[in-house]
Parts: sequence; structure tokens; C-alpha cells
Amino acid sequence: MKTIKSVFFFSSFLLLLTSSSCETDDIIETGDKSFSCYINGQLFIPKANVNLLDTFPSRKKVVFSTMNSYFSVKATDSENYNIFFNIQEYDIGRFNFRQSVGNIYNNDLNHAIINTNGKRYISKEGSGSVTFTEVSETNVEGTFEFTLYNENDDSDTIRITNGKFND
Repeated sequence: MKTIKSVFFFSSFLLLLTSSSCETDDIIETGDKSFSCYINGQLFIPKANVNLLDTFPSRKKVVFSTMNSYFSVKATDSENYNIFFNIQEYDIGRFNFRQSVGNIYNNDLNHAIINTNGKRYISKEGSGSVTFTEVSETNVEGTFEFTLYNENDDSDTIRITNGKFND
């Protein structure tokens, strides 16, 4: 009887452990604090870092900033892509990207950067845009689409389409 109880307890514990680690990749986020796009045709939805030992604050899946007259987004899937873009003096309307210098802390120009697999991709003059559809004290919503270029090889690009965000 003791063996049956031990097997039942161990089986239950194993089932609980494996079911709590499941991820649902096919859910598209909507509502507040959402961000999604297609990267070269593949759906990208930011995901939080699953490494419980890494508690660095910038490991959040998506961070919106709306201070000092600029709007910025940092989104990551903690594995492949880190996406960043910012728009200075944002308001309702369309804003085109400028040439990026590859620095996410350069908040004085409209640009985008993607870091992936040890490579950095940056915006060029007119290589994409962000369109703000709602701007209020409590919400910023919009869409985006752009092509970014490997900073060391212009023939290597990343195409972002159908981008949406809702702060």
C-alpha cells in the first residue's frame, strides 16, 4: 500500500510540474500592454524571460516609455529578437524612420533597431514608419512596418510587417 501511495504522489507531482510549464504560442495578445508583428513572415509576440535565475529588470517582454516628449518600445522574446524603436514628438499621425546610429539610448531621432543572433539591424532614412492611431494620457496605440538593414551588410535585411502596439 505504501508503494502505491508513493507512486500516486510521484505521478501527481510529475503531472503538476509538466502541466505548469506549458506555453501557448498561438495566442495573439490584445488590449493594454500588447505588441505583435511579423518578422520575415513569422509571427512575433514578446515573451517574458523563462530563466528564473535571471531577474534583470530589462528582461520584461515589452516595455513602453512615454517620457521627455518621445515614445519608445523595447520588445523581446528572450531567445531570438530584441526590437526597439522610438519616435520623438509623437502624436496622432504617421512618423517615418531616419538613419539609426545603432544606439537605443539615442532618443533624439526616429529610428529602429533589432538585435538578433549577434547581429544588429538598423533603420535607414525612410525605411519604415510608425502610425499613432490613439494618443491620450492613459493610452498610446498604433501600427508599424519597416525594413531594417544589417549594420555591416546592407544586403542582409529584416522585414517587419503588420506591427501593432497598445500601451
